[in-house]
Amino acid sequence: MSFKVVHAFALPGVDLGEKLLEPLDATLVKGLWPTEDEIISHARDADAVIGVVTYQPFTRRVLQALVNCRIVAGIAVGFETVDLEAATECGIVVTNVPDYCIDEVSGLAITLMLALGHKLLQADKAVKERHLSFTKNREVLGEILYPMFRMRGQTLGIVGLGKIGTATALKARGLGMRVMAYDPYVLDAVMESRGVKPVDLDILLRESDFISLHTPLTTETSSMIGYEEFKKMKPTCYFVNTARGGCVDQEALIRALHEGLMAGAGIDVTVDEPISPDNPLIKMPNVILTGHSAYYSTTADVELFHKPMSQAVQALNGEWPLYALNLEAKEKWLEKWGKQDQEVSI
Repeated sequence: MSFKVVHAFALPGVDLGEKLLEPLDATLVKGLWPTEDEIISHARDADAVIGVVTYQPFTRRVLQALVNCRIVAGIAVGFETVDLEAATECGIVVTNVPDYCIDEVSGLAITLMLALGHKLLQADKAVKERHLSFTKNREVLGEILYPMFRMRGQTLGIVGLGKIGTATALKARGLGMRVMAYDPYVLDAVMESRGVKPVDLDILLRESDFISLHTPLTTETSSMIGYEEFKKMKPTCYFVNTARGGCVDQEALIRALHEGLMAGAGIDVTVDEPISPDNPLIKMPNVILTGHSAYYSTTADVELFHKPMSQAVQALNGEWPLYALNLEAKEKWLEKWGKQDQEVSI
């Protein structure tokens, strides 16, 4: 049986994992198609489609047009631009890449906390512009670096204790930090087994010295951190977001920083990407912006593009893919596409 695989986000010069298709009789069609009409035009008869399910529109209209499609394999951890309900109705399994940049994102979260806590931006600016040596000019320490606290013993509050949140918690504990977390979908006993104290969101906001956001963007988490939440934070607290810009009310964040409701912020993700040149966050001396780069390393990049192809190959072989998101589609999917000896139970 021959297959058509459409890669709708085939960046030039990137190894997409094409070799994984070699054992199959498969034709790979590659391009960069950001619109509904383009995806439909190129993938209408595809058996598998690979794309970025955080901004390419895999809407109900698109999914219903993919008449032969077994799988939409997402190139991302998030999946906010794919209609999972529609995919299930169409008998299409949707996958993401939930484990490819855990170390990178958690590492940047810790990096931002350390940079903010040690006031690296302020120190760097003072040395470059005023040619300071803080040893020989101790009188300016209070002017530029006060207050600064030892990381050991500081409290980190993590909102969302999934894979990346957990990795961040373990790294923070290695720094001697006290870690608490809010996640209504993780059992208290699981948190405690990781050395993390389970708390409600109100306590986390009031008691944390650092707050790190690690939630997906859903209807439940959209703008979950707003002005009322910022008002509860300590004025010495630093806020870090390496999750999704839409999880935070950006205007409330800007207002809170202007009003001194927190000490500063490390922001990898914003509502509009790229960030607008007139966004007030750009000119704030206590804000670090990293332009949605937390996911990146040369190692992670290979996984990011290879794993979706591996999921497509699994589906084309009649195997329920490892990273399936819409589990409710499994029974229907296996009846239509699965190997006869594969279990249908979910």
